[in-house]
Amino acid sequence: MKASLFYLYQLKEKEISFTQSVIGLKCPNCRKGDLFKKKGLIVYSDMLEMHEDCSNCEFHYEIEPGFWLGSLWTSYPIVILIEVPFLFLALFADKEMTWVYLGAMILSFLISWPLMLRLGRSIWIHINVRKEEN
Repeated sequence: MKASLFYLYQLKEKEISFTQSVIGLKCPNCRKGDLFKKKGLIVYSDMLEMHEDCSNCEFHYEIEPGFWLGSLWTSYPIVILIEVPFLFLALFADKEMTWVYLGAMILSFLISWPLMLRLGRSIWIHINVRKEEN
């Protein structure tokens, strides 16, 4: 019985990896608290509403004024990954299909816009903050 309780305790305290923390939008310091007030990668209302501090370790997220401007650099590759395939399809398509692919490109951008912004911020803060060692 004791062995099984110890095993359950280990499962409960399993450490979250860097990648899981980035994609899960978790605190870069403890990897347990949430970065954003609303959970999920694709959230349209209040998509950038963030907690000021981590609910678990009280780490302050905005390290300095203008800190989040750097997240534009990390969201740019996400935009490229989503949009470039549509661009090539439009460039090499028949005349009539060009507008369909351009419309699909715009639609995909609008659908994935929150993902780009939220994931860009998560990547940016994880690049700049190292995990707290226990």
